Amino acid sequence: MTARRRANANVTAARRAVAALLVLGALAAGCRPDGQERAAPQAPGTSLPPPTTSATSTAGRSGPIRSGFVAFGDFGGGPGQQAVAEAMERWAAGHRVDALVTTGDNVYDRGQPERFAAQLDQPYQRLRRTRPLWVALGNHDVSAGHGPDQLRHLGLPELPYVKDLPGVQLLFLDGNRPDRAQADWLEARLTGPGPRFRVVVFHQPAWSCSTHDSDEEVDRWWVPVLERNRVALVLNGHDHNYQRFVSAAGVTYVVTGGGGKGLYPIDAHCPPGTPSRVAGAQRHHFTAVEVGERSLTLRAVGDDDRVLDQAVIRR
Repeated sequence: MTARRRANANVTAARRAVAALLVLGALAAGCRPDGQERAAPQAPGTSLPPPTTSATSTAGRSGPIRSGFVAFGDFGGGPGQQAVAEAMERWAAGHRVDALVTTGDNVYDRGQPERFAAQLDQPYQRLRRTRPLWVALGNHDVSAGHGPDQLRHLGLPELPYVKDLPGVQLLFLDGNRPDRAQADWLEARLTGPGPRFRVVVFHQPAWSCSTHDSDEEVDRWWVPVLERNRVALVLNGHDHNYQRFVSAAGVTYVVTGGGGKGLYPIDAHCPPGTPSRVAGAQRHHFTAVEVGERSLTLRAVGDDDRVLDQAVIRR
């Protein structure tokens, strides 16, 4: 076990106690607090069939789709990058996709500007002809100080920043420096006027049971804000796989780090205090999100076009 993972396992007793009570409350109720039926826990480390709960089976009858996007992370120059890019093209041919969203580690190994064309531009050039690319920055993007160069290359502002699509607002944070300043920025926007659905995007995961595990500073500064405001969806990367967690407050946390680099195994068990993990897949993939009037539907889609997981979030 690495020193980082030992540190994550030895979080404070107070954090564990509070988080454990939240999870126990959800389990006792037998469903998520927002009224959705909770999918049965799945065996991690494999590609999973889509859950067939009452929540997902009614997705096609929940009204018109207002907007959609695809999210992916941890891809630059990886062996699976092109296959995932092509799978997203096939998805976009039959689904609403208004933007591409990344969860970071877009350019390996050190975010070098001379690799922007090969790792950011060329693989997604057909998708980007009519769609923006909105990115979070990962540790590899900033390790040599090139994070600002990447944002300028894509015409994006400094982190944190906000982007809007019909029916949903996406808030991008810098997961390389979780702090009070960004927590305050996030709180101000989540408590202000906005659409029914808010999606928060950053690299280092709030919750993960894999190589990097959950990020302590994210859990300290940002998770209380996300839970208090009952954010619909949180998208992270860093661990190169797919995982979905649901907290007792009904916040959905997704690790979508299978965009192309080598995959990481998923732990068989999560540490005490981790929210319920309801799905996991060790496969190259992207996460597709479609926004309706009162529901947000997410699907993890493998590079072979197979739906690995799906869920409907209602607010």
